[in-house]
Amino acid sequence: RLSSGLRINSAKDDAAGQAIANRFTSNIKGLSQASRNANDGISIAQTTEGALNEINNNLQRVRELSVQAANGSNSGSDLKSIQDEIDQRLNEINRVAEQTDFNGKKVLSQDGQLTIQVGANDGETITIDLQKIDKTELGLDKLDVTKGIATTVSSGASVVGDVKIAAADFDNAKTTGGPAADKLSLTKDDKGNYFVKDVTATAKYYAATVDMTTGKISFDSDKDVTATAGTPPAVTTLSREVKSDGADLKADQSLVKYKDDKGKDLYAIQTLDKDGNATFKSVTFAAVGKTTEGTAVDLAANVDPLAKIDDALKTVDAFRSQLGAVQNRFESAITNLGNTVNNLSSARSRIEDSDYATEVSNMSRAQ
Repeated sequence: RLSSGLRINSAKDDAAGQAIANRFTSNIKGLSQASRNANDGISIAQTTEGALNEINNNLQRVRELSVQAANGSNSGSDLKSIQDEIDQRLNEINRVAEQTDFNGKKVLSQDGQLTIQVGANDGETITIDLQKIDKTELGLDKLDVTKGIATTVSSGASVVGDVKIAAADFDNAKTTGGPAADKLSLTKDDKGNYFVKDVTATAKYYAATVDMTTGKISFDSDKDVTATAGTPPAVTTLSREVKSDGADLKADQSLVKYKDDKGKDLYAIQTLDKDGNATFKSVTFAAVGKTTEGTAVDLAANVDPLAKIDDALKTVDAFRSQLGAVQNRFESAITNLGNTVNNLSSARSRIEDSDYATEVSNMSRAQ
């Protein structure tokens, strides 16, 4: 006992005491490891929050650029330069989210949970909630501050006046607004072929293809298919079959007018995406009735860009707050684990450690 410092060196010395001390040893070792686990949990949370801080910095810059873009003094080239930096910042957010990891675990690239064992027994855990944070999840994947300015300016003249498609199957469609000579009416014959009617005294018709995926109306030729007013002629079969209930052209849809960087009026057809949000596809017409090559423009992305960025910042702030709270929880757990280990160690010592004064006295009497 004097050489080992232990009162209980084998079960025969104190069977019950040996069993109790052994359980204490098991708990002490488990709690010591749990304390190290909790420190790992803090490291994970700190790593994640550090990445979120960089994402926050990029979002702050994107918001600053969006405020700059909202100023009416910017030219089209100015807005494009601003948009280029915004795109780079958003791409950097994606890179940070994709590449941030702790010990091989991606902490920002997908939703999930990490369970940290902070006790010596089953179920004694703390969970770190992780979430995917990229420009798509933040609702900024279509952020565009160029206000719908087309990247290419068509050579043809845009339709003057608001063209309104007023029939679900495009039969007997009509237009409203604008000078009569410039109105166009989209309709379809009994064979399912589409054509555009020039609403003038001569009422000329032009064979047309309606592309539901792009929202573009293309004319098959420069020349009208009839020179007289009256019943539309039979139009040759178009190169593509188009259903009238497609996602892009529906009843009572209006062409929305906007301006390019030179002040020219352009038009876009309003559509709905899969989530029911309004988007717009650009469409232009030449004076002779032939579609010119244009660029699809998503005008919906320009609606309240600052509000969208503020929402993204709120999402990041909420996530950071959650990580800060769980760090504090881990620190509290570590403190409690340390206290428990100290108390259990003292209790074990009282059971199995030798009392040197008593043992020396007993040895002296025995000699």
